[in-house]
Amino acid sequence: MPDEEPRLVDAFWNLRDDAYDHSVYWNGLTAEAIFQRLAEYVEDAEERGDPIDWIEIAARMIAWRANKGDPG
Repeated sequence: MPDEEPRLVDAFWNLRDDAYDHSVYWNGLTAEAIFQRLAEYVEDAEERGDPIDWIEIAARMIAWRANKGDPG
């Protein structure tokens, strides 16, 4: 069976699953903080002229929250 192409929805489910599985990392964040970081990651990709890889952005969001030294 060939590997399936990653889908946009999978990136968002990964974020949701991480927030559920590791809620301590996500508790206390405002929607503003989450969307601010998301916008920064998308802007970084656009400025580099790269296509927006939502799987990578979701992974970066998860890594951001796993870094407990980064308050948001």
